[in-house]
Amino acid sequence: MKIDIYTFAIVLGIVYAIQFIIFFIEYNNHRIYQGPGWWLNWSGAAVMGFLFMVARRVPSFEHFAMLGQNLMFLLSFSFLYVGIMRFLEKPIRYRLITFVFVLFILPFSFFDFVRDDIYVRTILLWSTVAVLSTLYGYILFKNRPKLHDIALTICILVFFGHAIFSISKVLFLLTGSTIDQIFSPEILNYSTYFELLIVTIFWTYALIMMINHRLSEDMRRMKDHFEAIYKTSPDAILITDMEHGIIGSVNEKFYEITGYTEEEVIGKSTIELHIWHNLLERSRYIQLVRENGRYFNFESNFLCKNGKNLAGLLSGSIIRLNDESHLITIIHDISARKKREMEILQQNTQLQILNAEKDKLFSIIAHDLKSPFSSFLGLTEIMADEMQNLPIGEVIQLAARMRDSARNLYGLLENLLEWSLVKQGVTKFNPRQIALLPEVNECILTYLDASRKKNIGIDIDISTEITVFADENMLRSLIRNLLSNAIKFTPNDGTVYLAAGTTEDGSCLFSVKDTGIGMSNNMQRDLFKLDANLSRKGTNGELSCGMGLLLCKEFVDQHKGEIWTMSEVDKGSTFFVKLPPTVILPLTC
Repeated sequence: MKIDIYTFAIVLGIVYAIQFIIFFIEYNNHRIYQGPGWWLNWSGAAVMGFLFMVARRVPSFEHFAMLGQNLMFLLSFSFLYVGIMRFLEKPIRYRLITFVFVLFILPFSFFDFVRDDIYVRTILLWSTVAVLSTLYGYILFKNRPKLHDIALTICILVFFGHAIFSISKVLFLLTGSTIDQIFSPEILNYSTYFELLIVTIFWTYALIMMINHRLSEDMRRMKDHFEAIYKTSPDAILITDMEHGIIGSVNEKFYEITGYTEEEVIGKSTIELHIWHNLLERSRYIQLVRENGRYFNFESNFLCKNGKNLAGLLSGSIIRLNDESHLITIIHDISARKKREMEILQQNTQLQILNAEKDKLFSIIAHDLKSPFSSFLGLTEIMADEMQNLPIGEVIQLAARMRDSARNLYGLLENLLEWSLVKQGVTKFNPRQIALLPEVNECILTYLDASRKKNIGIDIDISTEITVFADENMLRSLIRNLLSNAIKFTPNDGTVYLAAGTTEDGSCLFSVKDTGIGMSNNMQRDLFKLDANLSRKGTNGELSCGMGLLLCKEFVDQHKGEIWTMSEVDKGSTFFVKLPPTVILPLTC
């Protein structure tokens, strides 16, 4: 079957068009690389050269089309070379290329427009093609990477092959052969179209191979980078399937912070490992990731292998592995941060307590101490100014009032001193086994006069066998304050009951009950609060600021015990103190 010259030309044009489409797609898909854009220019210049070649059949446009055709074909080779060099990130000799083009254009234009000589033009064209092909092949060979692939070798060989064909064509013409129009059915034209078709196909194939090779290398590097980041990440990373939560992969940090081994983790679900402190949080996290495709900074608690609690900040994203949905989760350990936050919260709470203690102290100094001192000073002024004019009976009454006022002031100052010493950590805590009844009897002697004045009976129901593990000084202060309050808020002819027993766990339960005025629910709720104002006078005008009960609470807390009250207005109050059989003392250096 005989193929005419036009068929060859049309096939070549179709190949150029297909090549243009291929590199247009490659350029759009791989804009991160510098070469494909220039290869698209190469294809575009080849297509333009073909169109100029077709336009040469128009007589009036023949000379301009001829110049445009040859310029486009030469430019296409140059674009190809520049694209490869840019793709390899190598320097380009633009001046040399420009110099060769100038050397071509000037004589070519002369033998096209001034002296129409197709023989000279053809020799000039293919000589230039031979020079450029040899030059480009040599530069690529010289600048090839050490680990160059076969695709670059193909490009270099095609450049050299194209140069050899061009030189052969020049030599063929120099031997005296003649040439007619480009579409004349001559062996030279057939060989030219065929050779252009072959080199175009090889170049296209080689360039696509170069892009694919670069993509493979980049994917490998990205994979290596991801694996390096995955393995050395300071955060725990795990990959699970979305369906059942089966763990497919974890990094070393996950093993480090959870204490699990690879055999214990891989192939197991997070539910099986009991990693989640709360499974509802897991469901919530999975739901958020499903809804958004990813989710960041989800705070949750986890359980390590040893049962230790771990606070984590989760960031997850859905990925595709083996055509299945998987969840990659990064767990940032925030246990230290949460611990610091808790410490800060405790410090803030402590500061609030200190402020409340300061306010309480100022309140006592400004009010609870000022009033009795004013009263005491008033009595001393009366005695100093009118002593000689007062009957002995009134003097005795004044002296008794001064004694009572001084006693109240002393009790208040004693509580203040003890409370301040406890807060400063000066008070020593030396618990031991103590018989409770002797301590109670000794404290009753202290307040015997106060109870007799109000005709208050004191009943004791404490066995001599009952002992309590407590610090002796703190225990006495505790009993004194509870007994003092009971007498203070019980009207004349009332009764105070002191009782004690042993609970099932061996603790000592001590109670002080009175038949006094009682307390409201609001007062009971604020009884042991620093910022509460509990100042009120006793049934005979005795002073009270609530400091004694705060001191009782401090002492009971140091014994790891409990203190509470049951009271009803106008029916009296009962204070209960429960002290454990032993107290674990803090270690000291």
